[in-house]
Amino acid sequence: MLWVVFTLFSSWMYCIQSELNKRFKINGFKLNTLRALFSACMMVPLIPFMEWPQVPAYYLVIILEGAISAVGMMVQYNLAARHNGRIANLHQPISIMLTFVFWLIWDQSQRLLLIENPDKAIGILIAFVIFISSLQFIRKNDIGLQILMSVIPVAVLYALMSVIGKIAMESGETLLPIALNFVFLSNISMFLISLPVFLSQRMNRPKRNITLFKIDGHLFKAASSIAFFHTFSWVLISLAIILTPNPAYPGFIGGLAPVWFMIYYKIRKIDDDSNPIAGLFLSLASLILIFVLQ
Repeated sequence: MLWVVFTLFSSWMYCIQSELNKRFKINGFKLNTLRALFSACMMVPLIPFMEWPQVPAYYLVIILEGAISAVGMMVQYNLAARHNGRIANLHQPISIMLTFVFWLIWDQSQRLLLIENPDKAIGILIAFVIFISSLQFIRKNDIGLQILMSVIPVAVLYALMSVIGKIAMESGETLLPIALNFVFLSNISMFLISLPVFLSQRMNRPKRNITLFKIDGHLFKAASSIAFFHTFSWVLISLAIILTPNPAYPGFIGGLAPVWFMIYYKIRKIDDDSNPIAGLFLSLASLILIFVLQ
């Protein structure tokens, strides 16, 4: 159950980087493009410790991961800038359910496991019902049609990313080296995919005295600080996804993000209408899942 520990730390890091853009309020596309570059640069010293699979399909997955991440993180950062970090994470329950279903379709052994162990299947179902129900009551004002429509595409993309990411990383022979390589190359892919649009946007700006590669200090500070937490979060969740029998389970534990935000806002005395009872039930659902999977 080491994946639970990795997921918890990843969730905390992820919440920090989501909440940071509430303060910076940077355009999601610009922020994610530079964030990917800084993340890749941070990981360059770790190249000697990375595993480089000989499977061509692995690198095709990296390209797809980069594209999905570029779109998903752009939407999330924009939501965080306009609202707060918790709203930016509202895609999680939908993504978790889709990931669970997608993986059962892919992995026959997991389907058979649940069929042959109905007690586990029932326990997982109860945990999911409590989890999804609790998220609906954690904060009433978070859910609106416009916001819901914004996060559904992100949820679908992240579900696909979790499934194909697990398949790709399982081609590696060692745990940490393949996770480091996966995150490193995904960041490079994300940056290269986003760069043409990023440069074209700068070229189309009306002020002629702005150079093509000039980066303002505010954007630099936001991208570099968020890159630090995002990189650690992504490596940790990659380790958890490799170790877990279903890539939806780390997302389930990571779905405690609303609880972390609730605690953070209470400590900082930030106005918030979150429901602590719903937070307790979220935690209960996670504990049930962990117990069932032991």
